[in-house]
Amino acid sequence: MKKVYSAVLIANLLIESVGALALFAAPEFLVDAGNASAVLWSWNYAFVALAVGSAVFWAWPHRDSFTAAGAVLGILFSFHLAIAVALAIADELFVDVIVHGAFAVLCLYLFTHRLKWCRDPAT
Repeated sequence: MKKVYSAVLIANLLIESVGALALFAAPEFLVDAGNASAVLWSWNYAFVALAVGSAVFWAWPHRDSFTAAGAVLGILFSFHLAIAVALAIADELFVDVIVHGAFAVLCLYLFTHRLKWCRDPAT
């Protein structure tokens, strides 16, 4: 399970970094390039994606900690669920809805099973 957790953190970094790069470099593929506020929103979300992707760097030294894993997985679950719902409501980017939804489910699963690889906080 710890390897799955580590893989989720790394995959989160890679996917969010690719998304951020796409939003920085070519926002016109997702939003109207003539709409300045849409382009600015795209760039703002790119920074959010980088911040969420950076979770791997903050969590990596504490991968065995029940509390730290719970906090990181809770934040990642909330983020991915919120983005999946927002994209589904907007009826856009169906593949991204699936990817974020899958990450949300995986983070929730790991959150509920983290005693399998984390040190028990009671000991």
